[in-house]
Amino acid sequence: MIHHRLRSLFLITILSVRHLARVPAAAVGGGVLALLLACGAVAADAPKTADAVQPRIVNLYNFIRNSDCRVQNSEEVLFNATRQQIELIKPTHLPATWALQYDALINPRYQKLLKEQLGPQDEIGAWWELPRQLVQKAGLKWRGHDHDWDWTANIGFSPGYAPDERRKLVDVYMADFKAIFGYYPKSVGSWFIDEVTLEHMVRKYGIVASCNCKDQVGTDGYTLWGGYWNQAYYPSRLNAYMPAQTKDGQIDVPVFRMLGSDPIYQYGRVSGMFTLEPVYSDAGGSAAWVGWFMKSLIQNRAWPSLILRPARKIRSAGTA
Repeated sequence: MIHHRLRSLFLITILSVRHLARVPAAAVGGGVLALLLACGAVAADAPKTADAVQPRIVNLYNFIRNSDCRVQNSEEVLFNATRQQIELIKPTHLPATWALQYDALINPRYQKLLKEQLGPQDEIGAWWELPRQLVQKAGLKWRGHDHDWDWTANIGFSPGYAPDERRKLVDVYMADFKAIFGYYPKSVGSWFIDEVTLEHMVRKYGIVASCNCKDQVGTDGYTLWGGYWNQAYYPSRLNAYMPAQTKDGQIDVPVFRMLGSDPIYQYGRVSGMFTLEPVYSDAGGSAAWVGWFMKSLIQNRAWPSLILRPARKIRSAGTA
């Protein structure tokens, strides 16, 4: 059984962006962009019937950290959890994304595991929390505690660094990722990625998707509130947490909200959380709730919402 404190390693991301429906799965790899199943139409001219040909995208998203100072023998525990997750998902033949934090990226055990055990439906992406190894290799001072991963927001996340430092962190990560796997990652996720970092990833490395945390108040010490609710959006160059207001003002990569929030109860300071995370017994840990949630997304009428169209076509996921 996977330890309850490792629940964040096994996430289900609910995605929706109409334009991805036109891109064959083989053209964009597995994971974030391949399984066109779940969330509602996103254009004003979209058909309003349950059987309309519109993407309803559900993606299994697994981010991988190498260590966690809160867990005894964490390197072994986290590695075994990742290995077991691969074993659980593989028989389903569902596309899944495996997003590597830098400390896991440079660990030969993870490199070997993913190269040998993942199939063509899987995607290897980047997880954008910033451990000590990445910060120091970029020539920056580590300001965190005396362990490799620090969850403090201004240390573990990109907004805590100056714009030039953010770009340098991206360059170091991407160079090592390509040296290991032969290509750049096509998707990058984190609880939050700032607009400078996203723009650099898009322009220089051609990422085609990103994801961030759901809106929440105080969960795990983080509060994110007022963002685009539970679906994809094109972020503003002024603030990656809000949708762009004009085509010229957008970063040309769709950002998806992780964790599948309940459209009714996942608001404000409620008793417990209501998302697809299986740790929540009344939500993701309940087969009845998950069935209702999926039915509401996949079978019910999809009401349109306004999303800016991308300014460029999504490129294929070959080597770059």
